[in-house]
Amino acid sequence: MRKALIAMVATLAATVSLHAAEMQAVVEAVDYDANAVTLDDGETLIVAEGVDYSSITEGDLVNIVVDDNSGEITEIVFAD
Repeated sequence: MRKALIAMVATLAATVSLHAAEMQAVVEAVDYDANAVTLDDGETLIVAEGVDYSSITEGDLVNIVVDDNSGEITEIVFAD
């Protein structure tokens, strides 16, 4: 019983950590020094370490994935 409970808790913890919000937005500003991107709605998000956003500039329409736990951008690409 204990092993089953531990396995269930481990599975739940792994599932919770995989949640992420996806959105599409227009970039208002990029601050490479602060690793931050400001969106057209005024929200400023931090870009996670290791994410390449060097080609993103003001006015770009992008698809963004934000980690629900950290609140950081984990993926940012040009929208189709």
